[in-house]
Amino acid sequence: MINKGYIRYICLFIIISFAAANILFVSSSSSSSSSSSSSSSYELAFAKKSDKDGNGDDKGDKDGKDQLIVKARIHLANIDMDKTKFLRVTAFINGDDFKQDIPISSIDKTKKTITVDLKTDVDNDIVSAHSPDEFFVCAYQVGNVLNDYNSFPKFDCNESDLVNIDKPTVINLFRSGSLVYTTSKAIYEASLNQPNLPDSDTIKIKILAPLADKKDTKKLVIGAMIKGQIQSEVIEDVQAELDKSKDSTIKRTFTFDRKTDIGLIQIGDRYHACVASEDLRPPEGSECEKRIVKNLAKVSGLYAR
Repeated sequence: MINKGYIRYICLFIIISFAAANILFVSSSSSSSSSSSSSSSYELAFAKKSDKDGNGDDKGDKDGKDQLIVKARIHLANIDMDKTKFLRVTAFINGDDFKQDIPISSIDKTKKTITVDLKTDVDNDIVSAHSPDEFFVCAYQVGNVLNDYNSFPKFDCNESDLVNIDKPTVINLFRSGSLVYTTSKAIYEASLNQPNLPDSDTIKIKILAPLADKKDTKKLVIGAMIKGQIQSEVIEDVQAELDKSKDSTIKRTFTFDRKTDIGLIQIGDRYHACVASEDLRPPEGSECEKRIVKNLAKVSGLYAR
């Protein structure tokens, strides 16, 4: 006869083994799910707008607001994948400024393009997105900053209109036919042959927004970008400033350190500016313009509309 104690021992062993297997399975599934989620979040993090606190929260999604999406399509054939460490993407869309860094190590080199989703709210307290509101996106190839600091790294910029509001607008960067970098580099190289050019530790960019045709404007935002650095300011009481203005023009001067985290601002660098307000329409609630730095010591001016 089989000993009853032995039978109880076998039953207890089976129960413990079954429980342990279930725990192992649940733990493995949870770990796999967590890993997959982490990977997705890492990829999506590049598509989110940088907020002022730098925490990457996509506030529009959380508040349930409609999202405006611009897809920046970067053509990899014109990216030096060996020497570039990351891509710096900057933009100004619907009154919001963006700055994102995309490590080259995160890019699938077998692809012909990558797409960066730049998201913001369709409606904010300054402007509501409509076609054909203007915006710009720039991207910089950043390599060994210490070795290449005084050089003129490759970049591309594109300015366009919002084509769609309820579905993404696509804008291309680093297309083969782009002359943005070629034009800027020619000006930079010409400056190298001019001795004793005036120099400065800072670059001042003065943005002007003439409002003679929009004197009822109440609130607006002005943004400026150069060398992957972007600044903006909201003018809460436009009417108070217009009352003091002799030419119905709102003016803001942005000061940038010439030494940036991706290289030295040089003659030939391109800068962009935008102004946005619901009161500017028609025709557009957001208007943008661009210029090239010709003198490092003088204030670079630009009419944004």
